[in-house]
Amino acid sequence: MRFPPNMTPIAQRTGPSDKYPGAEPLPGYRLLEPLGRGGFGEVWKCEAPGGLHKAVKFVSAGGEQFRQELAAFEQVKAIRHPYLLTLERVELTGGELVMVMELADCQIHDRVRLCRAEGLPGIPREELLGYLDEAAEALDMMSDRYGLQHLDVKPENLFLVAGHVKVGDYGLVRRKEAAGVPDTRNHGFTPRYVAPEVLQGKLDTRSDQYSLALVYTELLTGSFPYPGRTAQQLMCQHVGAAPDLSALPPSDRPVVGRALSKDPANRFQSCSSFIRALTSDKADRPGADGHSRWGLGVEGWQGNAVPDGGHSLTPPDDPTMLNRIRHPAEGDLHTARTPTPGVATRTPVRRGAGRDERVPPPRVDRGPQLVLSVDQLRGTPGRSDRPAGLSRAAFVSAVVEAAARRADWTAAADSPPEEAPVCRFLSTLPAALVPLKLVTVAEQRGLSVDQRDPSRVVLRWEAYVEPRKPARGEPRNSVPRPRTGYEVVVFRPTPPSAEFTVVGSVFGQPDDEMDRRVREDVPAILDEVRGQLQNLKERRNHRRFPANFPILVYPLYSDGVVGDSIGGRCRDVSAGGVRFGTPAPIRTERVFIEFREIPAVTGQAILLGVARTWPDACDQGSVTAGLFPTQG
Repeated sequence: MRFPPNMTPIAQRTGPSDKYPGAEPLPGYRLLEPLGRGGFGEVWKCEAPGGLHKAVKFVSAGGEQFRQELAAFEQVKAIRHPYLLTLERVELTGGELVMVMELADCQIHDRVRLCRAEGLPGIPREELLGYLDEAAEALDMMSDRYGLQHLDVKPENLFLVAGHVKVGDYGLVRRKEAAGVPDTRNHGFTPRYVAPEVLQGKLDTRSDQYSLALVYTELLTGSFPYPGRTAQQLMCQHVGAAPDLSALPPSDRPVVGRALSKDPANRFQSCSSFIRALTSDKADRPGADGHSRWGLGVEGWQGNAVPDGGHSLTPPDDPTMLNRIRHPAEGDLHTARTPTPGVATRTPVRRGAGRDERVPPPRVDRGPQLVLSVDQLRGTPGRSDRPAGLSRAAFVSAVVEAAARRADWTAAADSPPEEAPVCRFLSTLPAALVPLKLVTVAEQRGLSVDQRDPSRVVLRWEAYVEPRKPARGEPRNSVPRPRTGYEVVVFRPTPPSAEFTVVGSVFGQPDDEMDRRVREDVPAILDEVRGQLQNLKERRNHRRFPANFPILVYPLYSDGVVGDSIGGRCRDVSAGGVRFGTPAPIRTERVFIEFREIPAVTGQAILLGVARTWPDACDQGSVTAGLFPTQG
């Protein structure tokens, strides 16, 4: 084999510059032609073993981009989906990260060029919605099942394969950090399409939705919602400026505007929800009252206000931020050089997410029944066709009646319930004002105040107990004075939640007199704390009953697959919905919920729309508010 000047055979490679047609960066993978080159590396078309054509991307080792690409690969290597570009092999060789992936026909940008050559401003709306519906399904699957956000959704990373779209380039993929855990790493981003919360060092399960809304507007109309020309201008506009949506059809503007909300809590629950809102009739879209078919308004569950989650709207002025910018570059290409001509307009074929299990997971249709048997959800062989016997109204009525009976029995009992007394309420008081209000309660009641933990405040009363006299020969100070008393713990909410939780408990070995005092004092203190802090009244259409039923939650993914059950406990129930706690957060837009101790609904589960999920202030779990569908 003859080599170009200054080139050495692959066996004697000395560095990352040894790339030329005919070279083999990996045994059996022969480079054919370069597809693009950028600041972070380059992409080549190659011939793989067996004569198959692939794309191979090279990233130089040692830099920040190398570390991020490698970390992203570790998170996405096991993910498979028909609308994700397949990553087939990753090797570290010759001082470079070498990634072999599926070769697409073209980028969606190439389709835009063909449409503009025909005199259109962009891709026809019906065709574009078909493409983005597929992209949204893949993005939601990454978020629902793996807790990952792509964070680089842009036209250059949407590829066409046989008339269908595939999302590619996973170099910025990231998982949301646990609540309270700061992320101090230096992540990159593309300033044209980055969500405002990402610029502020935060990550949300709806960050990709923001980018997808920008892509939709740009590919449909040929114009971009923000006019900034420099990276700094674009970042400031993402954080603090209203998008210009005048080029969109009037019916699209409120839907896209919601997806581009600066506060992620005000966006749609998922990318697929956003696309469905664009494709549905006006009757199915959020109306002037902000309510969808689930009865969920943009302000939150049952009409309750969801306060700002603490996202500052100050434009980013960190000079080091520009060093983290990932600019669009030819090196992002993973497609053949020449696009496939005449990509036909089509309505995409819906496909389920690829799974490696031998037995396919249970599925439900796009418009599922509201009540299903647990056998159907679990895919129990030979029994999956057993129908559910209750309507939605009968199921809800049975659950509410069971909760009401238990609440009435508890209220009528002579002894207090076994569970610790708890009260919950909404408040948006400034953080600095909360301790001052609680000190007022403590002074009136003679309580001590412990504020060492920023997430909670403890009000404590301790009874004086005569210490036991030391035995003969025992040192006088060897017997500690026993501690007995009660405490009231005020748990502060984690944004975007505004719900305080107050829990009373007893410590030590209380006697009968202490029991009497606890019965009198603790409920009164809980009421006083509520009176001092609560500044929002809950507006509910239905009476809410506290409930402690054990439950099983079945996530319903956007592709119709039913996930493995998650154990939890119900917190309260009303005719409109249910609130429950689980060890892990619920990431899907819809779930089925099974109540384990209510005989009338045994063996059946009802569909819920997830209104919001937030960390539990009392433990390491998560709390979810779900709504019963308003129809059926």
